[in-house]
Amino acid sequence: MRKYQWLMVLSLLLGISACSASGLFRSASQEAMFRNQFGQREWYTAITLRPYAYPGGYLIDLTGTIVEEQFGTYRSAISIPFGSRIRLIDFANDAILAHIEGYSEVFRLLVSTQRGTADDVAKEVGLILSPEPPLSTVRASMRDLVAHHKIRRGMSWREVYMSWGQPDKAQVMPSSTATLEEWVYFDKRMHLFLENGYVTNWQQM
Repeated sequence: MRKYQWLMVLSLLLGISACSASGLFRSASQEAMFRNQFGQREWYTAITLRPYAYPGGYLIDLTGTIVEEQFGTYRSAISIPFGSRIRLIDFANDAILAHIEGYSEVFRLLVSTQRGTADDVAKEVGLILSPEPPLSTVRASMRDLVAHHKIRRGMSWREVYMSWGQPDKAQVMPSSTATLEEWVYFDKRMHLFLENGYVTNWQQM
């Protein structure tokens, strides 16, 4: 049975790889440029991924537009730790299809590029892809905390992404002296407050 399931997944991936050009790119040359840069190798997940449930697989929202109360799309029970091996396998409309080691399901990476260039799409997916195990890039003072998925004042926004993943909601608050943000994590029942990209405080819901 397990062998049969694996063959079904393999057939699906091969079928996806043979699909026609997607609607992500404005031209075939831009798509080819992106494929050459990102599709020929294996990557590591640069942050913790908290996918949404999606028919036949999972959805990773890189646009920041999915809100549970409005869309009826909910976080799945799984959490993909940073440093997991990931391979981009093809495109589908406004999403990039990916396979993550240890999971048979296909992951859809939702992107929002407007100009349709390879550089635009690369900038978006670059948020979650690393060419090497990402923990080595974390500041020494924060490395152990990130490795254990904890938060501390002074953490950068990227270190928070590595520890907890992207927030469910993010709001920028007006200020004349700094960039103030409030991030909400529903599953942790937590509000995080950042100033100029660094954690200053948090509050339990």
